[in-house]
Amino acid sequence: MAYCLAVRPASGERTWTVVDSSYATVGPVEEWLEAHRYLWSPNTVRGYATSLAQWWSFLEQRGEAGQWTEAGVPAVAGFLSWLRNGRTAGHWLAVPDDAPSAETLHARLAALISFYQWQAAVHDVPVAGRLMRGQPVRTPVRGLLAHLDARRGPAPASLVKVRRRQRDRPPLLLPQEIQAIIDGCATWDSAAGDWTGNLRDRLLFPVLAETGMRLGEVRSATS
Repeated sequence: MAYCLAVRPASGERTWTVVDSSYATVGPVEEWLEAHRYLWSPNTVRGYATSLAQWWSFLEQRGEAGQWTEAGVPAVAGFLSWLRNGRTAGHWLAVPDDAPSAETLHARLAALISFYQWQAAVHDVPVAGRLMRGQPVRTPVRGLLAHLDARRGPAPASLVKVRRRQRDRPPLLLPQEIQAIIDGCATWDSAAGDWTGNLRDRLLFPVLAETGMRLGEVRSATS
């Protein structure tokens, strides 16, 4: 399998590269990394090198490392399944406990697409064209900058997708729960004849609960 390897050139800072199963530097990946090292932070280089090392391991396991310029949608989709299944060719009915998150899979896919887009621009490797013919993605309107989006136009999307888990909705507080929070902020001490706790928060939280305003909006309204 391929490895992401830390190296330190004789006259440079520590960086990362990818070596194959025979411990030889993977030339196409190293060329891509070297072209961007002055633009990326060391952590970004490491992350991209890790992604491409896993891709190269996948190709080696399938005996297709020599055909890396011929990959297509089935291979990339198989790569994501390979990552989900613990880097084995088998398929699981249930997701393994140590399966990578959707965010990690998306980062691996993004690095792979970036690698092939650069290879297409520099060496006419056609893989990116096979991967990026999906439904165009329209960027959201950005107010005064909307004219820039119109000039750029919709960009093609990847035919290989990673399903992201939808974020959970924020919990809905019941009236008694809201009152408990308010009482937890500050309470009236009859013996002392004064409030104990944070009276400001006690006044602030009912405003949030009754109006639905955000904390920043309340602060702006009261400043």
